[in-house]
Amino acid sequence: MKDQKHLLFLFFVLLCTAIVSCDKEDGDDEYPNDQADQTRNSGLVARYSVSGNDISLIQSGPAANGFYNQTRQNEFWNFFTNLIPADARQVMKELELFADSEDGTAAYVAPINQNDLSIWEMGHNLDFVWDRNNQFVPGESAYTSIHEIAHLITLDNNQVSVGNGGCESFHTGEGCSTTASYINQFYNQFWGDIYAENQRIGQDDFDGFFAFYRKYQSRFVSEYAATNPGEDIAESFANYVMGDAPTGNSIAAQKIRFFDQFPELSNLKQRIKGNINFPISLPGIKGARSQRFMARVGSGL
Repeated sequence: MKDQKHLLFLFFVLLCTAIVSCDKEDGDDEYPNDQADQTRNSGLVARYSVSGNDISLIQSGPAANGFYNQTRQNEFWNFFTNLIPADARQVMKELELFADSEDGTAAYVAPINQNDLSIWEMGHNLDFVWDRNNQFVPGESAYTSIHEIAHLITLDNNQVSVGNGGCESFHTGEGCSTTASYINQFYNQFWGDIYAENQRIGQDDFDGFFAFYRKYQSRFVSEYAATNPGEDIAESFANYVMGDAPTGNSIAAQKIRFFDQFPELSNLKQRIKGNINFPISLPGIKGARSQRFMARVGSGL
C-alpha cells in the first residue's frame, strides 16, 4: 500500500510537470526572447542586407544590447513587411535600424550607390517605433513606412536618371526626373510658381521653412511637406493611403487626389490599407510629427 502511494504521488508530480510545460509552450509570446532588459541605448542598432522579406545581418551596433534586441528588431521588420507589399520595395536592398531620441529624423532613404538608383537603403529610428512607455506605436510607424516607400517609388531608376547636365524636367537631387515621372508631374502641377522661393531657404533653416509653410498653408498636408517637392509628394502619398478622400478643392486636397490618376498607385493604396489591422488616428499621427518639426523651429537646428 505504501509503494502504491509513492507511485501515485510520483504520477501526480509528473502529470503536474507535464501540464505546466504544456501551458508554458501554449502561452509563449510571439516575440519571447530577451525581453527583460529595458535599457534603451542610442546609436546604431543593426544594419541588414535585404532580399524581399528576408534580412541578413551585416553589422550589429552598440544599441542592439538592451531594449532594441534581436526580438524587437524582428518585430519591427515583420510589421514593415506585413504592411508594405514586396513589389513596392523591390529596390530596397539594405536596412539600417538606429536609436536616437534627440534626432527628429524618424526614418530616411538613400541610394546605396549615388550612380545607381536601382538599389537603396532605408533607415528607421526605433525610438519613434516604441514610445517612452516601451509600447509599440503602429500608427505612426505605418505612416513613416508609407512616407519612405513613397520616396522609393518616386525616386528609383524607373523615375529618375542619374546626372546633372541638360535636365529640362525637375531635378530631384539624385538626378533628372523623366518627363512622365510621378514627381515631375507633381512638381509641374503644384510647385512651378513657388519653387524658386523655396530654394532660397537654407537646407537647415526650419524657421524659414515654417514661414514658407504658413504663407502657403492651404497647399500642404503638413509643415514637413513644405520643405521641398520630394518631401511634399511623400507626405501627400502617406495621407492618400492612410486618410479618407478629401472633399475640398484646396491645393493640399488636389495633391492627395493626384495619385488617383495612376492605377498602380491606387491599387497599392488599397493593398496597404488592407494590411492595416490596427487602430489609427491620422490627426494624432500628424500632430506628433508636427510637434517634432516645431521643436526645430527657433532652435537653431
